[in-house]
Amino acid sequence: MSSFRQAQRQAHPTKTNTLFLGILCVLVLILLMQIWLLTAGLNESLNGNNAVKWPAFWASVALFFSGAALIRYLPGPLREPLRTAAKETFRDAPLAWRTLAISAVSLALAFAVWFMWSAIPLRLNKVGFDLSRQQLFWLTATPVLLGSLLRIPYGLIVSTFGSRRSYAAVTLALALPCLATGFAVRNPATPYGILLACAALTGIAGANFATSMGVVGLWFPRHLQGTALGINGLGNLGVTVAQFAIPLVIGFSLLGGGPSANAVGPPLHLENAAFFWIPFIVLCTALIWFGTKDFPTAPKSFASQMVAARRPHTWALAALYFLTFGCFVAMGASLPLIIHSIFSQAPGGAPNPLLYAPIAAAVATFMRPVGGWLADRAGAGYITSISLGAMALGGFSLSAFTDADEFFGFYTFILIICAAAGLGNGSIFKMIAHVLPKEAGAAIGIVSCFGALGGFFPPLLLGWAMDRRGSPALAYLGMAVFAAFCLALNAWLYHRRNSPTHC
Repeated sequence: MSSFRQAQRQAHPTKTNTLFLGILCVLVLILLMQIWLLTAGLNESLNGNNAVKWPAFWASVALFFSGAALIRYLPGPLREPLRTAAKETFRDAPLAWRTLAISAVSLALAFAVWFMWSAIPLRLNKVGFDLSRQQLFWLTATPVLLGSLLRIPYGLIVSTFGSRRSYAAVTLALALPCLATGFAVRNPATPYGILLACAALTGIAGANFATSMGVVGLWFPRHLQGTALGINGLGNLGVTVAQFAIPLVIGFSLLGGGPSANAVGPPLHLENAAFFWIPFIVLCTALIWFGTKDFPTAPKSFASQMVAARRPHTWALAALYFLTFGCFVAMGASLPLIIHSIFSQAPGGAPNPLLYAPIAAAVATFMRPVGGWLADRAGAGYITSISLGAMALGGFSLSAFTDADEFFGFYTFILIICAAAGLGNGSIFKMIAHVLPKEAGAAIGIVSCFGALGGFFPPLLLGWAMDRRGSPALAYLGMAVFAAFCLALNAWLYHRRNSPTHC
């Protein structure tokens, strides 16, 4: 322990509290100055005067790091001994790690099935359908909405019916939307209502996330759950797998049937976008059934688990995850359109959105296990504060890089935000197991539900800002303000040393 910390511990309580309040006031003043400075710079930029933008940006960066350095000297207002939790025993470690590996692969498959309707609508009119832009939008959005809402019951079934049986059942159920979608898109005469029903049914694939996380959380002790849940979160790579696989498989026949019509280019077998996943669904179901076991615990009723809905911490964690995971989903969905819209007139030619967008999503995905691992070692509240602080800074800074000749700065801060979001995704799930251990299954369902909903609303805000302002800067500024609010919430509940839920 440093001599400064020792002096703080020995200080008189009144002096300690006075120092705490003084430093806290300075931090609030720094935050207000930074918000004012970045807002002033943004207003000048929107009015066409860019002379103040760069000085304001670098001054805000200096203020941010000054505040971050000052946090180190915050004393504890109540000098209580640090509570250290005893490590739990890790029984059946080989089975737990095998369960984690099977779960991560199965979750990647579920995400691939969930996002197949992000690729199919782009080609429906090419094979003979006649759908409006609004109809195509709802075909893309419906799986996201229902996949979010279904995560609540999918999180409950693990503790009620057993981990192996629950996960095997929901994985095998992925064949239903694949079969329905495959047969529906083969015939251009299929009514729009049937297509919408198939897209809605695909939402069950997104809900698998809650079951998968609930299963993995049962098998690992608390001091390893951040690492395990972070590794399991690599299943998000299923989105990238679907983006690369679907364009390849629709070019040839899998079932020997005739190709769908295509007015431009070679014929398309659009049904392959759905049928392609069925053999892998059967394989993953078999791996779950024969390679894992039900966790030995007494079954819990739905009513006993839904106590989590009355816990304030469930909704606090849902707000944090709404930002971090919602940012990941929103960046993946809207980034190609934003790049195309803003930088189409960039000097030297427009950047390729299909090259840069998957990289940003991959950065967020690979940072998730890093966030969980760091949360196990440095504390989930501390790592989440770093994540939220970086997102706030990135959002404020990103709003200043929306001119056609500033793609490098724009994309740099996009990568910073995605990395910070991935870091927070891993650390927040560590907090669920610590704060709500008895209702973890239901809490995971509710928190992940709001996280997925967080990926639905930001693109609407971005579209509104583009239509009204001609720039997404206002939307990014709104994200930064919300990130600052979440940073304060996390600091008070989970990062503050004397908080009852410090983790």
